[in-house]
Amino acid sequence: MIIKRSLLIISLFIFAASLFAQVEEPVTQRQNGQKEKVRLSDRLILGGDIGLSFGTITYIKLAPEVSYRLTERFSAGLGPIYIYEKYKNVGFETSTYGGKAVTSFTIIKARENGGSLGIGNIVLHGENEVINVEQIFINTSTLNYYIGDRIWIDNVLLGGGLMQTISGRFSVSIFILWDVTQNDFSPYNNPIFKFGFNF
Repeated sequence: MIIKRSLLIISLFIFAASLFAQVEEPVTQRQNGQKEKVRLSDRLILGGDIGLSFGTITYIKLAPEVSYRLTERFSAGLGPIYIYEKYKNVGFETSTYGGKAVTSFTIIKARENGGSLGIGNIVLHGENEVINVEQIFINTSTLNYYIGDRIWIDNVLLGGGLMQTISGRFSVSIFILWDVTQNDFSPYNNPIFKFGFNF
């Protein structure tokens, strides 16, 4: 099942890559009258999200991503994921790793981007993660646990949020997402709050 999903995800990326060739590049007028194409670097978006928590539970998440702006409002990208968790009370630690595909669509643009909203862009956001996790089985009556084999799972996260430009190409975003697949071994509890950055 995971192999079929992985092949589907790879096929979607190949399809998206072929769409890149179909996108008509906007042009701007130079002062001498010649037209100048928008550079590839102007369409690339570097960013991602991080998560940090220390104390009884240590949680560290690193999820960089590279996206491509297909249109003025729509972008798609890829990135790796690494999550480290340590629970001091029960003496347990684990790592999760894998990759993700992301898409974002701006439904309402901010005033600085030619829209009417004064607080930033309102964005629909989706992610498909394929991650490798340890199976954790907990006896709720005794609070004992044991760890099974590592498995690959697929999480689909959907939602939306706000993306605010800070300066030039640098922006920050906050999204509220829902894990719609609800896999038993998912590292997420709904709702998921994600803080990210782009430049």
